[in-house]
Amino acid sequence: MLAALVVAAALGAAHVPLLRGLGQWLVVEDALARADAIVVVAGSTPTNEEAAAALYRAGWAPRVILSRPATPARHVRLMQLGVRPLDLQGEARAALEKSGVPGYAIVTIHDAALITESELRLVYGLARKEGYGRLILVGSADHTRRLRMIWARESGGRIAGLLHPVRHETFSPEEWWRKRRMAELVLHEYLGIAALALGISDLMK
Repeated sequence: MLAALVVAAALGAAHVPLLRGLGQWLVVEDALARADAIVVVAGSTPTNEEAAAALYRAGWAPRVILSRPATPARHVRLMQLGVRPLDLQGEARAALEKSGVPGYAIVTIHDAALITESELRLVYGLARKEGYGRLILVGSADHTRRLRMIWARESGGRIAGLLHPVRHETFSPEEWWRKRRMAELVLHEYLGIAALALGISDLMK
């Protein structure tokens, strides 16, 4: 996959269908169904939270699960300097509430997750404990292919995870190669998928 990505990018606009296919393959979208909870995958606040809130208001699930991202190294350094950094989980919760999700419907995970694998492992543990049978996973569109792979591994097929991609301005599967930031996102995802396949997934967020 990685080799195909590098070669395709080097060939440029002469192979637009191939380039477009590489971007579109990363995006996974499942048909919505009534679920026990909606999971906001960390990142892209407040876009992911707004999408999750829209699903909640539409009645797809009675609760929304928020993970707690691990404190970044830069935040640790700020705290050492006496500066109080932003609370990432608190920001996400505030975004949900502002978007129409009442506080009683928000379930927070207190253990910190450093990467997506540990985040979904914690989500699975909570879902298994509560007896949930189906979740809706809300994440950035470019991240959904890898999310599906990680969830399949962590859940072992015991709890269904429906992927709901959130499209944002930093990624367009139809023209990702035209902007450096988009190309970096695509490369990051393919590297993450390769890392999963090679068993070195702890290197990728």
